[in-house]
Amino acid sequence: MKKWAVLAVIGLSLGTVSCRKNVYDRFDPNQDFERFINAHVFAACEFVGKPNARYSLAKIVKRPGDYTPYPDYYKIKFINGPCKGVTVWTTDVILKTSPMEDPTLVPTGTVVLRNFDNPKEQDINVTGHWNLAVVMGTERAQKGILDLGFPRDSNDFFPARESVYAHNVRYVVKPVKKDIRRFIR
Repeated sequence: MKKWAVLAVIGLSLGTVSCRKNVYDRFDPNQDFERFINAHVFAACEFVGKPNARYSLAKIVKRPGDYTPYPDYYKIKFINGPCKGVTVWTTDVILKTSPMEDPTLVPTGTVVLRNFDNPKEQDINVTGHWNLAVVMGTERAQKGILDLGFPRDSNDFFPARESVYAHNVRYVVKPVKKDIRRFIR
């Protein structure tokens, strides 16, 4: 009986050790990319307030309530993209995003942020242009490709569609974004 108990404890301990994920790898370029993205926010740089707004990485200079002249506005300084170095007051800020771990589990209709340049490999130098998009199809998700739609206004029945590599797509975590089309809601 003691043999079985000892074997069970050894088996469970080996099982938990083998399931543990290596959290930090100094030489993994994907972790450098995630660290860079998570250290900044996304703010609308061009076409602010429109469905086709272009987002770029930015640094928050002042948050709402930090003795600002505008109560709901963030003071943002862009670090890359077409507005690099420009400081603006805006409310169109995406504070938190997360990478897409498994593209096969993404429900159709989810609003995501996608890299406009769509590089084949993740690259820190190609992070200046991002757009909001809606997931239209996941048929090729096993290959790492998602079909995204880009609605132009609230009544767009047939939005422009593109296929994008899944590593160039990020979930919008905070604030939650909804599809702009009225007939979907």
